[in-house]
Amino acid sequence: MLLLYPSLPAERADIERVTLAAGNFHADELATPLELFDGYLHDPQASGYNFLTAARDGQVVGYACYGPTALTEGTFDLYWIVADAAAHGQGVGRALFERVAHEVKQQRGRLLMIWTSSTPDYARARAFYLRMGCGLEARIKNFYRRDDDLCIYSYRLAGEE
Repeated sequence: MLLLYPSLPAERADIERVTLAAGNFHADELATPLELFDGYLHDPQASGYNFLTAARDGQVVGYACYGPTALTEGTFDLYWIVADAAAHGQGVGRALFERVAHEVKQQRGRLLMIWTSSTPDYARARAFYLRMGCGLEARIKNFYRRDDDLCIYSYRLAGEE
């Protein structure tokens, strides 16, 4: 059974392990989830970051990071949904996405924005967001680096147009 809950301080090493095990992060990206997690642990309100953990049989198998978008009304950013590679295809990502959408709606959110890469390493993520009902809003050429475009997806919560 998959359990979803706000991430706990003792799970920092698990967040790092799952990030590494995902296999698609560049070396310069690996530290960022931990920096955001530290902000979340220190002061979630001030940091603006929320983390959810997905655990099965006492083992962390994924996490999501999201938060409100500054200077907007009801818009949130979904920074990451990460599942351990061994848990791919087992509903971890879908469960996290649905829980994030629920939490955002509870906070009077109306729009969820997702940024991801155009490289082959992120093809699975792009297909996932489309399956979740997200729409590709924009593609900015060579954003991250040469031949690595920014793909911006949006998800409108129920009742929003």
